[in-house]
Amino acid sequence: MRKQEMSGERRTQGTITRRTVLQTAVIGSGIALLSNRFGLRFAAAASDPLVAETQDGKVRGVEFNGVTCFAGIPYGASTEGPGRFLPSSRPKPWAGIREATSPGPRAMQIMPPPSPAWNAVDKYFTGGGPNIFERANEKQSEDCLVLNVATASLRGKRPVMVYIHGGGFAIGNGIWVLGASKLVQEEEVVIVGLNHRLNVFGYTYLGGFSEKYADSGNVGQMDLIAALEWVRANIASFGGDPHNVTIFGESGGGAKISTLLAMPRATGLFHRAIIESGSLLRVSTQDEATKRASELLKTLGLSERQVDELQKIPAEKLLAANLPSGPLPSIRGLGAQPVVDGRSIPQQTWTPVAPKTAAGVSMIIGNCKDESTMFLGWDQSLFTLDEPGLREREVKAGIPELEVDKLLALYHRDYPKDSPSDLYFRISADRTARANVMAQADRKLAGGGGNVYVYNFAWNTPVLDGRLRAFHASELPLAFRKVAYPESEELSRQIAGAWASFARNGDPGHKGLPNWPAYSTTDRPTMVFDAGNTQLINNPAKEELAILQKYPTDSLL
Repeated sequence: MRKQEMSGERRTQGTITRRTVLQTAVIGSGIALLSNRFGLRFAAAASDPLVAETQDGKVRGVEFNGVTCFAGIPYGASTEGPGRFLPSSRPKPWAGIREATSPGPRAMQIMPPPSPAWNAVDKYFTGGGPNIFERANEKQSEDCLVLNVATASLRGKRPVMVYIHGGGFAIGNGIWVLGASKLVQEEEVVIVGLNHRLNVFGYTYLGGFSEKYADSGNVGQMDLIAALEWVRANIASFGGDPHNVTIFGESGGGAKISTLLAMPRATGLFHRAIIESGSLLRVSTQDEATKRASELLKTLGLSERQVDELQKIPAEKLLAANLPSGPLPSIRGLGAQPVVDGRSIPQQTWTPVAPKTAAGVSMIIGNCKDESTMFLGWDQSLFTLDEPGLREREVKAGIPELEVDKLLALYHRDYPKDSPSDLYFRISADRTARANVMAQADRKLAGGGGNVYVYNFAWNTPVLDGRLRAFHASELPLAFRKVAYPESEELSRQIAGAWASFARNGDPGHKGLPNWPAYSTTDRPTMVFDAGNTQLINNPAKEELAILQKYPTDSLL
C-alpha cells in the first residue's frame, strides 16, 4: 500500500481520509471588498492522482468530483528580499514528481473584517451552506507565484479559461477554480486560477527614485503575464489548447484584464477576454504613482535615497504601512494600481481610445444592475428612500436639479416598478460601472479587430431578503455553476454556457439563450440576464444614459 501526504493529512489507497482545506476566493474592489473564504472537501472515492509534465518538472494532482485538480504549481520563483519590486524569474526545476495537492501561499494581504451580512453572502458565493464549504486559514507569503488547474482529463485539446481574481489590486487569490468541477465537466473546458503579487508588493512605482525599480509599479501585472506564459508552455499537458485561451475576471480581476489588454508583452498569450464589472479606463500616471510611493517612504521614516531599504523591511510591516490613512482620492483609485511607466505599459490604457494591443481580441463586457448595494450598507437610509430623498441624493451627487427632474422622469417611465431606493442603486451603477462598460465597448469597436458582446446582470438575488438586489459580483458564482437558490439554476446555465461558448469559439450564443448579436453603436444590443426573464434589449436606458454621460465620475463602480 502506497501512502502519500496531502496537506499534512494522510491519503491511502487513493482515498482522501480527512479534509484538505483549499481556501479563499475573493471578489470585490478596493474600497469595500466582498470576500468569500471557503474550504473544499476532497471526499471519499477519489481515484489515484494523475501526473502531468510541465517544463519545470512533473506534478501529481488529485481527482475530485470527477475532475482532476492540481494545486499550488509554481510559475515563478520567490519574490522575497532581493526579488521584491522586481520582475519575477522562472521557478527552479525539480526532480521526481511534485505533489500538487495543496494550494500554495496567497499573496501578502490584509483581509477586511467580515460584515454582519457575511454568512448570507458566503452561502450565495459558495452555492451551498456550511456543510459543503468551510472557512479556513491559509498561509500567505511573498513566495506566492503559484497557480491551480482543474481539468476533466489530461488528454484532449479543450478551451482554456484563466480566472483572474478580484479584490481590487489589494487582496484575493485564485483558489476558486478548484471548486469548479461542475463547470469543467458540463462545458468541457480547462480552468486555471492564479496568485500574484498585490498591493504594495505588486503595484508600488519606485522608478522615480531608482532605475533599478523601473518595472516595480507593474510587477503584479507582469506576474499575470508570466502565468499566461506558463499556460502557453504547459497547458497542453493538462488537456488544454494553448491556442484557445480566454481570460476572465470580476471587479479587480476585470480591471487587471482591462490593463493586460494594453500591455504589449501580453499580446498573443490570450485570445478572448471577459470583463465583469471591471472596465478600468485609465491607470495611474507616473506622477500619481510616485506621490503614493513618496508617502509610503515617509510613513516608514525613509528618504528617497533610502529606497533600497524597502527590500529589507519585514513584509508585515511594509504591508501595514501601505494602508491608507484617509479616504482614497476616488473609488477608481483602488489604492495601489498599475502605472503608465513607459515600459510594460507604454501609454494610457483605454483613455482616450482603445489600446492597439487589444485589436483582434474579442470581448464580453458587462456589469451588475445594483453594484453599490454591497458597498453602501453602512448607510441604511439608502434602502428606504422616498421620492424627495432620491431627488436630494442625485442633486448632491452633482447632477443639476433640472437635469435630475428629467432623469427621474425617464427612469420612472422605463422602470415603473422600481422604488426610489431601487432607482438610486440603478442610477448609481448606470453612472459608473455601466457608463464605463459602454465607453470601453465603444472604444474597442472603434479600434477594430474582434467582436464585442455587452451584458447587464439584473436578477434581484434573495440574499439578505432581497436587500442587495443584483449586487456587485453576483453573477460570478453563477458563471462558475455555483447555485445557492434553485430559481437561479437556469440563469446559471445561461451565463456559464455563454462564457464557455465564447471561450470555445468567440460567440457567447447557445441554445439556452436568446440570440445575442455582437455589439454595435447603432443598436447597442445588451443581453440582460435575469432569472426567468433573460432577454436581449437594444440600447437599454438610452435617454437616461445620455443625461448621465454629461456628468461623468472617476469611479470604477
